[in-house]
Amino acid sequence: MLLAMLIHTIVQLSVTAQQNLTPFGIASQSTVYGGTLSNPNNAILPPISNDFDLNICSHTADGSDPSADWWMFQFSFELAYITDITIYYRTEFAYRMDGFKLYVTNTSAIPPNGYLCYEDSDPGLPNITQNIPCYKSGKYVIYYDTTGDEFFGPVVELCYVAINGCPKGMWGPNCTESCSSICIGKQCYPENGSCIWGCDPQRCVNGRCDTHTGTCIDGCVTGWVGQSCICGKCNMCK
Repeated sequence: MLLAMLIHTIVQLSVTAQQNLTPFGIASQSTVYGGTLSNPNNAILPPISNDFDLNICSHTADGSDPSADWWMFQFSFELAYITDITIYYRTEFAYRMDGFKLYVTNTSAIPPNGYLCYEDSDPGLPNITQNIPCYKSGKYVIYYDTTGDEFFGPVVELCYVAINGCPKGMWGPNCTESCSSICIGKQCYPENGSCIWGCDPQRCVNGRCDTHTGTCIDGCVTGWVGQSCICGKCNMCK
């Protein structure tokens, strides 16, 4: 298990996101099929595959709730800005994915009441491997299904999920760069570090702040110094 977790930590998928964040949190689901087997955390551990086994995939109990089944991931830190989510569903069981929804939320409420990243509404069966752009900050990612199997109702069978992006306040290829403190909420886009909600103009001369760089266009007002006007003159900027 330790080896699997170490491997998982360094896994980087070839997508546009900055880092796979699933090593930094825990998963839960509505029910568990087969007792201790099909644990929800199976879906965030290697292997990265659609091949099904109760020891390596999550699986909710068949027919346990005719209205909805769900799988949920909670980050261990305050918030993350998510760029995209990759799902590997069970091979040959695409019909159980039919009609699924993917949410990013700030609460664990079920039904989810946050941002709907994706809803499978197209005719025909969905692909069992999907990369879904999201571009949203949140605390939870929820896979939610109210359709599923015509015989058993909703069933969730996820073999691997990668949630890509950066923790709040960080950006860059491995989320090693800090967002500018002048960004509102210290939140910036993982790809380029530009401020998500704009930047705080109170420290800027003429109130002019560049939302892309988080710097004051005309310089800092009296009492603030530094490239982003984040240091008080009475304090040494290190």
